[in-house]
Amino acid sequence: MKWHVLTPYLQSRHQAWITEGLTHHQFNVIPAAYRHDSLRARASGRDWLDFLGQSLHARREARPGDGFLTAFPPLATTTGAMKRLHLAKGPVVAWTFNLGTLRQGLQHWFASRALAAVDLFVVHSRHEIEVYSHWLGLPAGRFEYVPLGRTWRQPWLAEDESRPFVLAMGAANRDWPNFLRAVALLGYRTIVVAPPRALAGLTLPPCVELRSGLNREQCQSLSQQARVNVVPIENQATASGQVTLLEAMMFGRAVVATRCPGTLDLARDGEHALLVPPGDVQALAQGIEALWQDAGLRDRLGRQASAHVLAEFSEQAEARHLQRILDRFNA
Repeated sequence: MKWHVLTPYLQSRHQAWITEGLTHHQFNVIPAAYRHDSLRARASGRDWLDFLGQSLHARREARPGDGFLTAFPPLATTTGAMKRLHLAKGPVVAWTFNLGTLRQGLQHWFASRALAAVDLFVVHSRHEIEVYSHWLGLPAGRFEYVPLGRTWRQPWLAEDESRPFVLAMGAANRDWPNFLRAVALLGYRTIVVAPPRALAGLTLPPCVELRSGLNREQCQSLSQQARVNVVPIENQATASGQVTLLEAMMFGRAVVATRCPGTLDLARDGEHALLVPPGDVQALAQGIEALWQDAGLRDRLGRQASAHVLAEFSEQAEARHLQRILDRFNA
């Protein structure tokens, strides 16, 4: 079966994705004719026109019976809307379906109608199956959990022992107020990587340095050099912080993370990371201090976390799940 692949992260038909190596299917990448800003809190009108244009491009290249494989929720929405308007007839699989915010009003009305045309939603948190099923008014059987995969990379930097620091990164749904309170209690050198708007209105303690505009390589370098990585999450409805957590675990670094939908499927408390209750400043500070003071604990959690990511969350494992799911549509 032929699938037209829509993602904002592929600007060329020849860029590699997890579809590489899959059998019994053909894949046609629909290049994104735009640059997606992954740090933007919500899509603009211009963004939506870009997403719609990509979906219409796929429709022009599709033949009857071809499928559409999206890897970004707005593209699932525009492709679903296209199908609802009878501009396309093939199956739509929404891979990596994750919404940072469950909006109401007109946006909910439009999303629920457009996304009703999606045949299968693939989520990376078991909790999200019930949440999205209820929000969209669709059967839970239309949603399937698949562990999030990451391209495996060996660490290339050691911890910065001369100037140790705590690190927290991210833009979406981070619990910055309680994180800043926790590190203020401890006074440890701390680096926060986030757009300035994410911390608007907050006062940074003297121990905290804000960095913005870093690329992925720079973020991964900091993750390796940090003594303690922290993933503080405020979102208890859908999954947030998964990529940041997985990459720190992949590099074998000790992590303190909020117990929430975005972390519970990735790490077991005390085995792969320290998970603390949401909104609990004292528990967060205690978790950071425990790892800061105990090199043996950091080493044990880091080694177990790295092995766990390699076994369960590799891109190869994710590709095997994709093969299994797409094969259903060949039957």
